Amino acid sequence: MRILVIDAHPDAGSYCDALARSYVEGARSGGHDVRCLRLRDMRFDPVLHGGFASPQPLEPDLARARDAVRWCRHLVIVTPCWWWSVPALLKGFVDRVFLPGFGVEYLEGFPYVRKLLGGRSARVVYTQNAPQWLAVLARGDLFWKYVRRAFLRHCGFRPVRRTVVAGPGRASAAEREQWLQKVRRLGVRGR
Repeated sequence: MRILVIDAHPDAGSYCDALARSYVEGARSGGHDVRCLRLRDMRFDPVLHGGFASPQPLEPDLARARDAVRWCRHLVIVTPCWWWSVPALLKGFVDRVFLPGFGVEYLEGFPYVRKLLGGRSARVVYTQNAPQWLAVLARGDLFWKYVRRAFLRHCGFRPVRRTVVAGPGRASAAEREQWLQKVRRLGVRGR
């Protein structure tokens, strides 16, 4: 399978960085064709100046990222959940790359949107401080609603699955290693 892994954490050496590397290692050992984008290493303006009304040329890193998204059959995003949402770097990447004409096409009538990236699946591996039950109860699972429904499924990715790593900062070294192994196994299976 052709897999694109996006490491959306702004810091090298983070636990998200370790999770992304573990997935990539697993996928490669499983015989998959894997590409990895580390958003922190890319050079682009994360602000969509002028919105959809005035086209903004893509920087070379974003043009290559768009080609990688077209190429993949399975997209994996590894990111922290901050302030109940994605980091600014990932939001800027989404705003700039998944524009109308690439991710979606807006229509005059029903169904109002044509999803242009169908035929691809996705997995989001994300870290959060709160236990998952609290994220659902107190926040209504806002992070997942945005990433799954308002972004990935809106562009046609299906199925969209998740792996939640809750409380890695409080976890023991053994627990952190268990999560890395779980993500590696997902990579081996291309899921």
